Amino acid sequence: MQKTLFFALAAAGAVALSAQSLTVTSMDSVAYANSHTMTQATAHISVKNTSSTTKDYRVVRRKVGTTGIVDSNYFCWDLCYPTWANQSQGSVTIAPNGVANDFSGYAYVRDTSANGQDSIWYTFVNVADANDTLQVVVAFAFNRYVSTPESLLPEVRLAPQPAAAGQWLSGLPNDVYRVEWVDVLGRTASVAVPAENGSVRAPEVPGLWLLRSYHLGGIRTTKVILR
Repeated sequence: MQKTLFFALAAAGAVALSAQSLTVTSMDSVAYANSHTMTQATAHISVKNTSSTTKDYRVVRRKVGTTGIVDSNYFCWDLCYPTWANQSQGSVTIAPNGVANDFSGYAYVRDTSANGQDSIWYTFVNVADANDTLQVVVAFAFNRYVSTPESLLPEVRLAPQPAAAGQWLSGLPNDVYRVEWVDVLGRTASVAVPAENGSVRAPEVPGLWLLRSYHLGGIRTTKVILR
């Protein structure tokens, strides 16, 4: 099987911790890899300095999820740091309105037959002001059956959006045979089979959710906001 790696952008993966000078211009909130043919998934994050002055930023790996699917992980910023280093020793300088594409995060899967995901929290910190931070959450997902790039799968357009917790959502393509609701910690909260009309019931808990839809040719992840 040809190895497949795809990243899906979900803008809500970036959460401001305080007043910030950084914003995310692009990111891989969910990084997919075929666990059977690959051992590593890669995610990229690009950040922009929205202030009027040049600033230096370092990166801190704040937290790794608890599902256990990720065996080890590391990241690159000014340099590439080993699995035991939780923060960069150096920094990256970003000019006013400048964009840095220097960040990449990597995760190794624990088992070649793994099917699941875990999340890693990265925080970008202004060297001169520790209160000027931006936290970004990336989910690393491994599945031994991933075969088709997500961008080539039928698009999932759920309605209504945003929806109420527990509400039925419509819009699943007719090739979807299974769906999983995944919380922001990367945990699968529930599994369901879509109704014949392409609808699925949302979780009872409000907040940001990821709907992982299993298509005949692969897997797609869709961001869903529940009120």
